[in-house]
Amino acid sequence: MVQAFALRHLIFPAYCLATSWDKALTSFRAEGQRLIALAKPLSEDQLQQRVLIKAPMGLEDSSRYWSVAMVLEHLIEVGSRIAVGVVELTQGATVTVKADIADVKPEGGKGSEIIADFRQFLDDYARMVAEDAGDRNSKSRHSHPWFGQLNAHEWTCLSAVHQSVHRKQMERIVAGLSDENQQKGG
Repeated sequence: MVQAFALRHLIFPAYCLATSWDKALTSFRAEGQRLIALAKPLSEDQLQQRVLIKAPMGLEDSSRYWSVAMVLEHLIEVGSRIAVGVVELTQGATVTVKADIADVKPEGGKGSEIIADFRQFLDDYARMVAEDAGDRNSKSRHSHPWFGQLNAHEWTCLSAVHQSVHRKQMERIVAGLSDENQQKGG
């Protein structure tokens, strides 16, 4: 409860004040590359193996038992929705995507193609947010379940933070894979 309050009212607003649109996009891309670097060396089985982790700050308890592929699947779904919403907010349109935490839980089952899908998503996201966005200072807002009403700049910042939270999740998953392999003698 304290963590959620601090994130919503202190940490995230401070991050948005200190982070420009372009800096958020740069951070988003950098986190995406870190995620790819973590996933790329894994085998097909390792990509799909769920690992129970201690949740980093900002990760819901229901997301603690995911695989690397599930993390990438989730990031593609959420990030694609954010990109559409950001463009719509900056163009004065009604946002057509809903921010629904329960609706973006990954199904799993994707193999190594998820890495190529994630690479493509990173390119698509960057193009949309950098090139398709209209008025970056638009006052239009759209609701997020944790953070309330956000403008396009805040959503762009949120996407970078979201990638960072899930990169930390993936690091813990990968470390858990190593622990399990050592326990199995591999």
